[in-house]
Amino acid sequence: MAESPDPAAEVKTAMAGFLKEVKSFQDEVKTRFQQQDERLTMLQTKTTPFGRPALAAAAEEAPHQKAFAAYLRSGDDDGLRGLVLEGKALNTQVSAEGGYLVDPQTSETIRGVLKATASIRQIANVVNVEATSFDVLVDHSEMGSGWATETAALSETGTPQIDRISIPLHELSAMPKASQRLLDDSAFDIEGWLAGRIADKFARAEA
Repeated sequence: MAESPDPAAEVKTAMAGFLKEVKSFQDEVKTRFQQQDERLTMLQTKTTPFGRPALAAAAEEAPHQKAFAAYLRSGDDDGLRGLVLEGKALNTQVSAEGGYLVDPQTSETIRGVLKATASIRQIANVVNVEATSFDVLVDHSEMGSGWATETAALSETGTPQIDRISIPLHELSAMPKASQRLLDDSAFDIEGWLAGRIADKFARAEA
């Protein structure tokens, strides 16, 4: 005589199978979410320029960026005159006398590219000066000395001579202008692009 199936055992077996399927479904969903998140991160990394913050639609443009863009567009320097900006080492002129200064962010970009690409700067001692020449003190002579005994009278020895060498300083300059189309493109980093091109040209000129 065949035994009748146990209803409780059947329910238990069915429940175990159902829970197993649910667990498998949860693992699959979790894996797909993780893969999607990795794809989004990779896409964001590829589309965001290095060292540049993400653009915000409501972000307010910095004053120096407005003035810089106005100057590039039409040559209007009124905005540049009222800004507190960083003067460069080899520039002894002020804006009222015809010289213009570079904002700190653009200046640092140019300086960083020059440091990484200009071969002469790898071996040179770069200093900041505020004059038209740089003076260096050089000792070309020998210091006098001699053997002496404990009781012997000591005589004066030769004193080294110091020579002053004056190095005239020269200035590298660039005054680029960008097209209206580039200036109107809010997704284009006009300052970063110009700074990179200027630094590349300066590096080749210094080499």
